[in-house]
Amino acid sequence: MFIELTEALRCPRAHEESYVVCIPLAMDGRSVTRGVLGCPVCQAEFLVTDGIADFAGPAPRSPVPPSPPSPRPAELTAEAVQAFIDLRGPGGYVLLVGSAGRVGPELAAALGRVHVVGVNPPPGIAPVDGFSILRSPDGLPIKRNSMRAVVVGHDAAHGEWLAAALGAVLPGLRAVIEDETVRPAGFAELARGAGVVVGERQNR
Repeated sequence: MFIELTEALRCPRAHEESYVVCIPLAMDGRSVTRGVLGCPVCQAEFLVTDGIADFAGPAPRSPVPPSPPSPRPAELTAEAVQAFIDLRGPGGYVLLVGSAGRVGPELAAALGRVHVVGVNPPPGIAPVDGFSILRSPDGLPIKRNSMRAVVVGHDAAHGEWLAAALGAVLPGLRAVIEDETVRPAGFAELARGAGVVVGERQNR
């Protein structure tokens, strides 16, 4: 897990948004390979093992990935994601939620100096340089207004997961949703079709 990513993390438990504290126990360059993340509000501790931060709690409220409510659409490629989010310049983070995490390694290589974060990516996806993985069945462990772009996989494009993912993107910047049937509030639509919605988060 990229050490600087700590500034964009929050405890996923049901209380007011709080920062977390990272205690690295082993590092590889700027990546925490083993360590502990702690919440000062509820005193929860979460382990970082083999570079992956695990926010799993004892009683998950909403396991992810949930079953898709409709047949799975054609999946976005890293190239398509890069075009849709239209980032200019280095720095910051791109968030991939659920099944969208499958493009994490390829997208990280393409974006260069923009760090990519995958929350609950599919099995078999591993962290690489420029791509961090978080596991969190209880909720999105990402602060509001902290991401330059968000891509929501078809398995997370509903309910609290979709709302939290869209809330994580900075106002005026883009989100991509792998479900063209959704019409979330506070989302200025730019394009819809082929199983995908692209838009910008409004200032609210």
